[in-house]
Amino acid sequence: MNKQSQGAFLFKPAQFLGSPSVFPTEVQGKVSVAVQFIIPELSLGENDREPFDNLTRKCGFDVWGFDTRIVTNKVTKKKATLITIAFYLSSPPIGGEHPMEILISYKSRLLIERFLGLLAFFMGIRVSAVHPQTTIWRNNQYEQILSMAHRSDTPYSIALALPPKLDSINLADSIFSALFWLRRGLAERDPIETFSAFMVCLQIIARNVVLLELPVRQCPSCGAELSDKEPSITSVVRELIVSRLGTPIELFNKLWKTRNAVTAHGNVPVTPELLIELTELKFEAAKLAFQGIKIMLGISLDSPQSPSKAFFMTDALMYTD
Repeated sequence: MNKQSQGAFLFKPAQFLGSPSVFPTEVQGKVSVAVQFIIPELSLGENDREPFDNLTRKCGFDVWGFDTRIVTNKVTKKKATLITIAFYLSSPPIGGEHPMEILISYKSRLLIERFLGLLAFFMGIRVSAVHPQTTIWRNNQYEQILSMAHRSDTPYSIALALPPKLDSINLADSIFSALFWLRRGLAERDPIETFSAFMVCLQIIARNVVLLELPVRQCPSCGAELSDKEPSITSVVRELIVSRLGTPIELFNKLWKTRNAVTAHGNVPVTPELLIELTELKFEAAKLAFQGIKIMLGISLDSPQSPSKAFFMTDALMYTD
């Protein structure tokens, strides 16, 4: 069974990998889960199974079993390895903040991320995974949760919303710097990377909108400019988001706290709950980035430029690499 949210018709699901070759036995108070994924162009020999099995047990999960199988891409004829990791999760509380399928999907994603990170370090190369599939045992039957592989071809007609007086707008280098990061945010790869890109965009906007408007103090005697200590980036972005764009201070605090913890300082572990929160916050950051660029361009905040509808119909697990 493919669990999809409303609007998921905008995406094409990952390739179905069939039933997992290993699956945990039932244990009271735990959820039996198996996650499958393919590592392209990786061909494991029989002697590699034990080291790889050991790596899975170092990922911080209650791993029950591990299996690999060599598969062949029908188009390219290249070899790849199908990985199956069977593990247990503690049963989520009834009536929790997030549905069980969402939590299990994100925990499976986190297991894949940790496994790939270990492989990348010990192999010295970039390692990616495709077609992740999570299988759970519930109500005496197996249920598959397929991640979204990529967008459908034409989910929406695209409208070009140009301002009426484009010729009179001066496109400075700072605007292109902000657009550089805006476009990377809209690429909506990993939720952490997406959120980080929009926050960098907002910092560029704040420096060019808020700092440039600060009055220049001059010496009353000689007229020379008096140098003041530049305000912190926190106060500058707060001024942009709260004062200029009218955003509640609570949302700014949440955005900035997450930015500091995850992307600036990295002092918060990446958990399934954090991935869910980042997926939600990136929408707010995207809307603020569009509004900030409108200020840089000197166009009305009510003008129609905004993230497309397709951007908001997203699946944070679409990309695993």
